[in-house]
Amino acid sequence: MQTTILRRMLIGAALLAGFAQHAGATITTFNGDTTGGPTWDRIDESPDNWPFYPTVPDVAYRAYNVEALEYLEDINFATSCAFDCSMYIYTGAFDAANPTDNFLFAVPYGATNNTTYFHGPLEVGNYTILITGEDAASYGYFSTTVSSLGAYEITPLNPVPEPSAWLMLGAGLASLGVAARRRPAASTHIAA
Repeated sequence: MQTTILRRMLIGAALLAGFAQHAGATITTFNGDTTGGPTWDRIDESPDNWPFYPTVPDVAYRAYNVEALEYLEDINFATSCAFDCSMYIYTGAFDAANPTDNFLFAVPYGATNNTTYFHGPLEVGNYTILITGEDAASYGYFSTTVSSLGAYEITPLNPVPEPSAWLMLGAGLASLGVAARRRPAASTHIAA
């Protein structure tokens, strides 16, 4: 039953994205993985609960800068996760040491615990989107689709290095080691 509802929602979202694309909408999809990402002490999604619920420590996240280049009357964020996830939106920068600063709002989940979505207006400026789990054991792969009729740009704030970058770093360090071993030993000459 739940699978049927989820399929209908996904088909509806795909149709909506198709219609929006024909209407001149900008649609961006980015994928990420919170595994091994930076961590924060996760606050509750509702500011009304902050005095009553303690933070959840060591929760992994990935952050993205969203720059609204013009007033966005209705921007849509839809995220599906391989884990129990939430999406937090901050005006300006996100500071993991002070997670209540610049807090705009958060969305705990959508149709299931593995989805979260938001749509609404954003003023011109910079925002931070945070994809995070419910606790330290909730992390993994996610995919986020953003659409709007207005202009915006999205950039990762804590990108995961590509495997090729790690290979290049390893090859560079290995070649430095080989070069150091091949260097002839300096001879000591004592003058009499």
